[in-house]
Amino acid sequence: MTGFKTARYEMAGRKMRRAIDLNGHQASYHFYLGNALQAQGKLDEAVNCFERALGLVPDNANFRCNLGDALHTQGKVEEAVVWYKRTLALDPGHYKASNCLCSALFDLGDLAGAVACCERTLALKPGYGEALMNRCLLQLLQGDFVNGWRNYEARWKVYPPRRFSQPLWTGAPLKGATILLYAEQGLGDSLQLLRYVPLVQAAGGRVVLELPANLCRLAAEVPGLAALVNFGDALPHFDCRCPLMSLPLAFGTTVETIPLCMPYLAVPEEALRKASALAWPTTGLRVGLAWTGNPTHPKNRARSVSLDLLKPLFGLEGVQFFSLQMGQAAAELATWKAKITDLAPVTGDMADTAAQMAHLDLILSIDTSVAHLAGALARPLWVLLSYLPDWRWLLDREDIPWYPTARLFRQPRPGDWPAVIESLRAALVELATQKQAVQPSR
Repeated sequence: MTGFKTARYEMAGRKMRRAIDLNGHQASYHFYLGNALQAQGKLDEAVNCFERALGLVPDNANFRCNLGDALHTQGKVEEAVVWYKRTLALDPGHYKASNCLCSALFDLGDLAGAVACCERTLALKPGYGEALMNRCLLQLLQGDFVNGWRNYEARWKVYPPRRFSQPLWTGAPLKGATILLYAEQGLGDSLQLLRYVPLVQAAGGRVVLELPANLCRLAAEVPGLAALVNFGDALPHFDCRCPLMSLPLAFGTTVETIPLCMPYLAVPEEALRKASALAWPTTGLRVGLAWTGNPTHPKNRARSVSLDLLKPLFGLEGVQFFSLQMGQAAAELATWKAKITDLAPVTGDMADTAAQMAHLDLILSIDTSVAHLAGALARPLWVLLSYLPDWRWLLDREDIPWYPTARLFRQPRPGDWPAVIESLRAALVELATQKQAVQPSR
């Protein structure tokens, strides 16, 4: 949340508190205060406000829906479903509650229910951007790339697009034109879609690539770029443009035609020299570990695990763990410093992480940018996945066509991380035994 938005919501909250002091029986004041608090991430207080509003006016559909949304954001998904359904019982045409119910059913592992709810929402409000996004993500998850990529363009109804005077490229021959390819979402999305740069070049384009600073040193190894620009810096001249996430549509990508020139990223020499200077062990299975993603990601709670949950892995004989985790989550390592080597102090950007991966036998990661980096480098990768994961991991398979070196460990039931950890433990024991058998005796 930007500082401007934070200040605006704080100001709205102060005004509502003053209004409540003057007239605490006005339900709408509690409702608006709840909205301001939820926007600031103060979910417990927001839930209390919505409950007070409903105590004053029980039959208000918007009060019910927003209480459900706050509970959903807290991770209390089953409670949220109750309130979404109560909203629709009161107002069957409440399309926002219907769309929220779609997301909640997905989070509970009810794919069929989510699909049906999504279609119902679009019947209530055709063209509703949030529901169109839900539909396309459900299509992509099920492998329907033909409809999914086309409908993915509906994201511009939800996320305001950047404004350019240059036209959007949709796949026509470029004939030497300069094209801007630019990141629009997270690091993992950019890493996944950089595989398309050589295809754009083969279509006749001079590629100007704009990326976040954390990726620029790594992306500088991509051959033949006309320019590489750090996000926020001035852009050179270009004739047309395409966001990275629209490239699969431009190339008509299906599950069978995903570009697979692996690895499609290379590691800078200076990063390799830096990583080689570290004191890597000469025996045992070296495993890189990433257990949580960006905390601002709306699905981070569902996709991430705690180090305590991974405890059964840390005592395995012949297995040594190295943390690839960055940010605040790395603080969890204080409890496990005897079991896990923290690489964060020697990591400046993703190029450093990529170089460290060259010294690891395996990367073990949840669905986050570390997994995409390992896949792009064609490093051995095991991914821990929730029951219904993000669209790119598809359904009901242990492999992923985007990353041939990856093996997927899926929850057998919603929320069942212990079963995933047990499967990982057995697989790690087997891999460590194989590594020990081929290492020379000392």
